[in-house]
Amino acid sequence: MPNWNFTTIIDSDKLHQQMRILAALDIILSEEEWLRVHRYEAELQPGVAWGSIDNGAGDHLHVLFTPSGTLIKGFDHESPLSPHARDDGEVYPGMYDEVPKALRAILENQEERMDPEDVTFCIWQEGNDPEWKTGSWIQAFIEESEDDATGGAEFLLGYIEETPEAFADWAEGYYESHELPLSAIAEVYEGKPVTPGLIRILCPERDVEAALDELQQRGYVIERMG
Repeated sequence: MPNWNFTTIIDSDKLHQQMRILAALDIILSEEEWLRVHRYEAELQPGVAWGSIDNGAGDHLHVLFTPSGTLIKGFDHESPLSPHARDDGEVYPGMYDEVPKALRAILENQEERMDPEDVTFCIWQEGNDPEWKTGSWIQAFIEESEDDATGGAEFLLGYIEETPEAFADWAEGYYESHELPLSAIAEVYEGKPVTPGLIRILCPERDVEAALDELQQRGYVIERMG
């Protein structure tokens, strides 16, 4: 199976951390779940965490964090790799054939959540192997087409903002927000407990107790005072 050398991807531990951070910030900034772009569940099923990106424009990315490895599945609705761009309407041949059995079983078990039929790229990292892998689909597509073979990976992975500055730039535009204080965002990036004061700084109109309740339910560290 080929290594994924087309788009830089941070290691799985860092990716897991970033998905949690971004989802927490979206909870703070938006009371309406349907408006949020980043989501995270610490216990999708026993031992499995899930992060996702949904830009509301028909494109999405799902990440499974499991004891046996990490799987990224993305869908760019404008990609020529989309099943909807094919005459047969099927997933591009070879997309999932080489996915490790343990990861594929979880993907199939979470069919309703993961939308496996809507896919334009699939990447995974097994155990302690630092290399990200992909299936034979990418070689076949490169050989038959001059179009972008990454299936929108760079576009969708770009929603994983790695710094407080990058998140602030994105969030101020997406949420049409006031200028967000970088020091407050940095506290979330550093994994510090979320406090009522932090929520008020980031989103003055947010129902603080509702935000704290949701963060706590999703496994984030909070402090009710402060």
